[in-house]
Amino acid sequence: MGYFHLKQLPIIPPERYRKNELNNIVPWALELTFTSWDIKPFADDIWRDADESLRNAIRQQWEENRSTTGGHRLDSPTWAEIADDGIPFPPFKWDEERRALLRARLDACYAKLYSLSRKQLRYILDPKDLTEKELEDILDPFEEISDPLDESAYLKRSNSSTFPGETFRVLRKKELKFFGEYRTRHLILEAFERLT
Repeated sequence: MGYFHLKQLPIIPPERYRKNELNNIVPWALELTFTSWDIKPFADDIWRDADESLRNAIRQQWEENRSTTGGHRLDSPTWAEIADDGIPFPPFKWDEERRALLRARLDACYAKLYSLSRKQLRYILDPKDLTEKELEDILDPFEEISDPLDESAYLKRSNSSTFPGETFRVLRKKELKFFGEYRTRHLILEAFERLT
């Protein structure tokens, strides 16, 4: 891939990340990825490159995971290589609810980094969520809806919409069946509101 191809991709350059954003993003991403001993070399690399504030954020993330899930013991398998300068914690314990919240936080954080308005984020999650008036100009931050987290109003809007497509149709259908709501949409918009 040539440099000019790369420059056209919508990638956030490293210098755009502020320290407080990285102190959130890195621990969230680490909890989502470092869930088995196989991934320890990756976690060790992150730990080695982290400054003290990021290490504290990772430590706090691990403690939150442990207090919620019970955590893993530090008993590593015999085949795992334990580096003295690596991460001093065992893998994060897998928990579906925590993972859904962490993914939503990351999605909301990246929506902010890409300078999306709440309306644009709603459009990405489900274009049928927007009213006809809101769809007239997607770049205008005007929202006709004051509370997009009202699930019954959202379902009414999306079911009556004439918009020709859906972004995450399979995910939405699955979550409506299992949770009674489009949970991913709800969690991301909630996280987005907390960041605003």
